[in-house]
Amino acid sequence: MRSCATIRFKNDNVEVETTTTGSLPTLEQLFRDSAEDLKRYFAHRHEGREAVEDLVQETFLQMAKGMEAGSGSGSERKVECPRGYLFGIARRMSVAAWRQGGKDRGLRVISEVKEMAAPVEDDRVVAARETMAAMEPLQREVLEMRFSYGLSYAETAAALGIPVGTVRSRLHHAVAEVRRRMEDDDVL
Repeated sequence: MRSCATIRFKNDNVEVETTTTGSLPTLEQLFRDSAEDLKRYFAHRHEGREAVEDLVQETFLQMAKGMEAGSGSGSERKVECPRGYLFGIARRMSVAAWRQGGKDRGLRVISEVKEMAAPVEDDRVVAARETMAAMEPLQREVLEMRFSYGLSYAETAAALGIPVGTVRSRLHHAVAEVRRRMEDDDVL
């Protein structure tokens, strides 16, 4: 289990409070732990290996710039759950790339949501995908961040900029909706 930590950037000092046992990940450790998840996150939304790699690097660059700006500005900057903060940056970068249509970066944006191939066609998988596709975007994104990328509730909340209670509620309702749909379709 990853621990969340509070990072405070104030002048040239970095203060750390861990909220569970464990040490605060350095940017390098965060890269090792999160780069593959970020690649999958961007690959799900954008096409092209180079574009995905660029977006991952840009995400970490923005995180480093945020750390630098917080440490040199004289004002205190506090980051809860660095991994969640990182995914929040990735989310904003993905949206920006979609809005730009890939013009400046040479991105070829995927016009349809990619579907992950199931090894064997399974009615349950099809029903779950259809249900998820019909969900509101934020609810679907909570499911994706929690189950596809393994973010904790706190990390998901940080990434989406919503309270942890909202993450729990949306996740509960999303799972209940998938279950209800599958029971209604007699798939379970």
